Amino acid sequence: MELTEERLNRNIASLALPSALENFLHMLVFIVDGIMVGRLGTEAIAAVGLGGSLNFIITFVFAAIAVAGSSLVARNVGANDFPRARRFAAQSLLLGVALGAVLGPPIVLLAEPMLKLMGAEPAVVKLGATYLRIVGAFVICRLILFVGGGILRGSGDTVTPMFITGAMNVVHIFFNYGLIFGALGFPKLGVAGAGWGTGITFVTGATAMLLVLTVRQREMRITAADFFTLDRPVIRTIVRISLPAALDTFLGQIGYVFFLKIVTMLGTVSLAAHQIAMRAESLGFMPGHAFAVSSATLVGQSLGAGKHDLAALSMKRNSQWSLLVMGLISLIFVTLPTPLAKMFSPEPDVLRLSVRCIMVGALEQLPLAFYMVYSGGLRGAGDTLSPMLVTTIG
Repeated sequence: MELTEERLNRNIASLALPSALENFLHMLVFIVDGIMVGRLGTEAIAAVGLGGSLNFIITFVFAAIAVAGSSLVARNVGANDFPRARRFAAQSLLLGVALGAVLGPPIVLLAEPMLKLMGAEPAVVKLGATYLRIVGAFVICRLILFVGGGILRGSGDTVTPMFITGAMNVVHIFFNYGLIFGALGFPKLGVAGAGWGTGITFVTGATAMLLVLTVRQREMRITAADFFTLDRPVIRTIVRISLPAALDTFLGQIGYVFFLKIVTMLGTVSLAAHQIAMRAESLGFMPGHAFAVSSATLVGQSLGAGKHDLAALSMKRNSQWSLLVMGLISLIFVTLPTPLAKMFSPEPDVLRLSVRCIMVGALEQLPLAFYMVYSGGLRGAGDTLSPMLVTTIG
């Protein structure tokens, strides 16, 4: 990638567009779950939504390793130090696998108590625990996807994660449809089928990611020796950058957990409406995250190449594009909330509440556009402390 001001818009497009499509495909997994499970009724929507949210919250805090890995890889790729970039990549992946192995069993064992703690109704707890136990068993695969994707994006490759996510969507739709509804020769498992379909999808994606990182890559190819050789100084650097990012995510998610508990206590209809609104609003997060990835990669590589002015300009330009695109999406939320909500549930009570939630979500888009890009740029520079402080104040 040629790091010049003249090629900045082209570089942003080459990074953000594949990342946006990848994010859309990730969101499609989330949305397809909602549409298919929505046919099973309000309790099923609430159960899968709540169980999936808890699984994501727990996993996402520890995915801060991906932030550190991406930042350190980008900085060293920018400096053309590929052997060092590869060491950071391998040790980030090792930490991700280790954390996944540690996190999985507690999620499986504590699924029902966690849902009860959230105040869900008994029927929702029963269905949600079934779903959470299944997807919790595949946390290690999800962390491999988080960290592996961060490594590739840090190296400037946003296309490969996009193709992996596309393949995951095909697998997800196939197995979800078959296992939820008993089609295509599969048993009819309902909510459990949604869990198994999602789990199989994560295994497929993690396998593809590992193959790319260990076979297909050239300068960044991770060997068995890279992975299994513990490099303590490298790990200390990764942990030092990861900890503020993890705390940043933890603080944000703690706030969301309390909010989710309040919504859950309002009843199953309110919880289902909230989950539908979150799935619709996820379309707005897609471009924001894409420009954040572009910002992080360009800032990291520009700093590695010693081009500090270009790093600052990269953040500014990405924020301008993000504000434009997410502003347009907010207009869609204001003008078309009912068609968006109807995709997930035709039930009148749920539909009425979810439409209101989507319209409120329109107000979030512009502030999020600014925050996501600048926090991404700061993390790309290795500054994970400042975003954490902003989250703490917020």
